[in-house]
Order: sequence, then C-alpha cells, then structure tokens
Amino acid sequence: MQFSFQQGGWGASLADKLVRKCDVLNRGFSGYNTRWAKIILPRLIRKGNSLDIPVAVTIFFGANDSALKDENPKQHIPLEEYAANLKSMVQYLKSVDIPENRVILITPTPLCETAWEKECIIQGCKLNRLNSVVGEYANACLQVAQDCGTDVLDLWTLMQ
Repeated sequence: MQFSFQQGGWGASLADKLVRKCDVLNRGFSGYNTRWAKIILPRLIRKGNSLDIPVAVTIFFGANDSALKDENPKQHIPLEEYAANLKSMVQYLKSVDIPENRVILITPTPLCETAWEKECIIQGCKLNRLNSVVGEYANACLQVAQDCGTDVLDLWTLMQ
C-alpha cells in the first residue's frame, strides 16, 4: 500500500527488520484497482539480471475493486475481471523470471461498514462498499492463489 512506509507503517517496520539483509521496495498506488495495476506492472518490474530478481513480490488488491458498481463505478471491477487481472499479474511476473513461489497474493481486508459509511458521508456520498462483497473478492483471491500455485495471506479471514 502506498502509505505503508509512513511512520509506524507496516512497510517501514518490515524495511527496518530487514535492513542490511534486503531492500524492501513499495510500489503501492493509493486508489488503484487491478485493471490499472495490470497496465502499469510492466513499468514497475522488468526482466533483469539474476541480481535483480526479488525475494518476494506481494500483490495486494481488492478493496477498490470490490467497490459497489452503482456507487463507485470508477474503482469497481467485476469479480470475474478481478480474478483474471490477478492471474494476469502472476503470469506476467512468471514471464520476467519471478517464479510463482516468490509471489504472495494478499486478500483485501475486512471492511468496518459503520466507520466507512461515516467517511463516505464526509465525502458527500453514500456507503459504497460492503464487507460481504469484500469477502467475495477475498475468496476469489484465495482461488487465484490456488490456481496459480502462489502463496496467499488471507487478511480478510485473519482480521474478521
């Protein structure tokens, strides 16, 4: 996530723990969905020499994709396309010599609807996401990981 390297963020903590062992790079783009990420992925990770092969690549999408179509058509991605986009990203990584055992899919996190609805009201819109819908996207992410042979971190289940 784009803001994970802010003070106290999980990205900053991870980079601190791994200092002098490996570089932790963040390529998160706040507000992006899998459709947009699939397009820019080749600009972020390219085929290089063996020294450039990442130890791991995480793919963490679904919160924006799962936005309700009628309330947030800009970010919404249909469930089937979301799954296809994740598969496409894994296949692209394989094509640039990053094996599936170095790819970790991360499910979207659960949504606290009451807190999110307050944010929506502040922004002048209606509730545009539902936890039950996010759960469908989390399940799709789990299925893609199984289909592609990647590891998966199921944050949706762990945080329920």
